[in-house]
Amino acid sequence: MEIHQAVPYTTTDSIVREISTSDVDELSQFQLHKNRRYTQLQPGKLNGEYLEANLGDVQIFRENLNAGALIEAAPASTFLPFAAVISNADNFNYCGKQRGKNTILQATGGFWDASFKQHLKFIVAAFDRETFCRNIELLTGEEIPNIWLISKASLTEPSSLKNYADGLESILTTVQNSPEILKKENAQRMLADSILRLTLAVLTKTTPINEQQVNQSNRVKGVRLVIDYLHHYAAQVPTIPELCNIAQLSERNLQYAFKEYLGITPIRYLRLVRLNGVKRDLVLAHPKKDRIVDIALNWGFIELGRFAGEYRQLFQELPSVTLNNNTMV
Repeated sequence: MEIHQAVPYTTTDSIVREISTSDVDELSQFQLHKNRRYTQLQPGKLNGEYLEANLGDVQIFRENLNAGALIEAAPASTFLPFAAVISNADNFNYCGKQRGKNTILQATGGFWDASFKQHLKFIVAAFDRETFCRNIELLTGEEIPNIWLISKASLTEPSSLKNYADGLESILTTVQNSPEILKKENAQRMLADSILRLTLAVLTKTTPINEQQVNQSNRVKGVRLVIDYLHHYAAQVPTIPELCNIAQLSERNLQYAFKEYLGITPIRYLRLVRLNGVKRDLVLAHPKKDRIVDIALNWGFIELGRFAGEYRQLFQELPSVTLNNNTMV
């Protein structure tokens, strides 16, 4: 079987897909446009488990193989994956070199392969290359390092790698258990933004980006632009790269600016604006017709238990009390 260059994948719908199979050809064909080939190298009954969630310009997936094998692939150049190995695979080679501990695997177009003698489990965030590069430049205010755009195993900081793997695992579990949340565009955007920032955090430990701090007047101007923007569009849950673009500031400078101006981060401010939006909608809602869960999801609150706790802390009452105190019938 000859490996050919794959065509770019597209994700027109936000969906969750999974498969468990002992047929490596079925496993290969299930992974759309990744052009995978599997060859079992060690004795045993090989079984592959694969789970993916598509969130527009980013896909996350987890793969688990229980016997030694060779994986070969030739993804499209627009397909930009970053993988963390989360099993204790021994003698694991990536692109012909033994993978060291605490490495993030980059598979950024062109041919790559991985071989291992025991089980292998890894989790991946795979981005649309153009969108990823644009968003990273908005977050950092600098061009993306070229070294992030080649296939290699890059040494990173252990806690950042763990946060990356655990963060992706948490998001994947959330959408697996509640795939209906992906029907909400704002929820999808929040999750995609979280994935982007997890990836940036782990990559900057491989190659730091030195950001320059802008002057105070520009920071103040940026804050005011963001505050005005969120007054109109907070329900859409704008991503941090979008807010950086509005403010014309890097993420770090935007953080400094909000801390100076309001004493809180832009993420915290956005969350407070959304909580206020939920309260306004609950006050206007019909107690017998409208559901708290729907209103919360409309404002991008996915973790409903956490939402209820934050709502009560801010407004000194539960969302149900706000709704049931509504005198409108």
